[in-house]
Order: sequence, then C-alpha cells, then structure tokens
Amino acid sequence: MIKLKAIEEKSVSHVGYGAGSGDIINEEYECPCGQGKVFYEKDDIPGFRSSDIWCTCKECDDKYTFRRGIAEEKSK
Repeated sequence: MIKLKAIEEKSVSHVGYGAGSGDIINEEYECPCGQGKVFYEKDDIPGFRSSDIWCTCKECDDKYTFRRGIAEEKSK
C-alpha cells in the first residue's frame, strides 16, 4: 500500500437539488511514479453521493488500484 502525496485539495459548497446542500470535494495527488496525477472527486450532496477516482498515467493505472489517497498494487 502506498500513501499518495497530496498536491491540492478543495471543497466547493453546492446548494443541492432539493434535498439540502452539500459539498463537491476535489483532491489531486502525485502519481506513484511521479510522472502523472491521480484525481479524486466526490459529490457529497444529499441524494447524490457518488465518487470517482482516476489516474492520468497509463503505466500506474495498469499497475495499481486507487482509493482516496492510497494506491495498492493489483493482484496478478
């Protein structure tokens, strides 16, 4: 397990879609190899609690599974 180095974190308030307000969370991390970036986005709004994470480096995307701030080597 590798803890990713945080580059930028921000949270933007959102009025919501009728069920109340919430935040949209965006976090940017350095890729494990240092050549790309890992992005984490979470809609923390009532009724719309989805999240997404992706890596811009194909080599690391193929090698690791990503969670918020963490990279884990994929099983072979």
